[in-house]
Amino acid sequence: MSEDQTKPVGDTVSFRPANINPPVTSIIWKQRSSSGNVVKVIEWDDDGFNTPSPRFKNITTLDEKTGQITITKLTVDHSGVYTIDINSKEQEQRFNLKVMAPVPKPEIQIDRRGKNPDVVRLICEYNETVIWKNSTGKILKGSNHNPKGEFITVENKRNPDNFYTCTLKNAVSEETSDRVYERKLFKTPVPKPEIQIDRRGKNPDVVRLICEYNETVIWKNSTGKILKGSNHNPKGEFITVENKRNPDNFYTCTLKNAMSEETSDRVYERKLFKMIV
Repeated sequence: MSEDQTKPVGDTVSFRPANINPPVTSIIWKQRSSSGNVVKVIEWDDDGFNTPSPRFKNITTLDEKTGQITITKLTVDHSGVYTIDINSKEQEQRFNLKVMAPVPKPEIQIDRRGKNPDVVRLICEYNETVIWKNSTGKILKGSNHNPKGEFITVENKRNPDNFYTCTLKNAVSEETSDRVYERKLFKTPVPKPEIQIDRRGKNPDVVRLICEYNETVIWKNSTGKILKGSNHNPKGEFITVENKRNPDNFYTCTLKNAMSEETSDRVYERKLFKMIV
């Protein structure tokens, strides 16, 4: 007859015998560790309570009426098999306790040592159960990594918003890594940007120019001056342009990342505003 419990480090556990028939003159709880060592956890008799083992001092209580033992602030060292002696007779019940540390928040390692620049390995190097997922929520099958953990092989899908996560799980907790985006995994050249023109404002002499991309955006005018853009929803930047009555004025948008830089075609003022002859 046994009872199994699994608890996280720092938690509390209680064990209680199925039967305790009076009169009761003594109770002793014992712990057998995985190495086979047996220690007294707590005992009670006519002289009162005693906690012989330092491992259980100040964290263990006993209800002499029910025989229930409670241990707080659990550590991994409290794992083992617990038994109870009532009136100097060991009872048949066994209480198996496993105390586990919560899993850490995992960090994904990136292995780019392969010859193909469009293929990388993502590694989750932990002893716990590993669950890989992509940005659609699909669970991906990992391969064993030496000395521990798992890895997955990821190909460049040319979508910088794709991402991958690694989740660690044990019987008492679960933690997921930060997302690793495809834009971080592969060096992808920026596209040549196209400037969008927004004329929806009420003033015909004012328009918005929009560069709707995830990369760094640099606006310039025909003098080469860098112009400050504003955040555009859902991505990119815009600038507000006024009619300067000079049809040869123009504006450009440049995209830039660690691998490349591309500049849009010029957008001239003559295209933006109706010129009065």
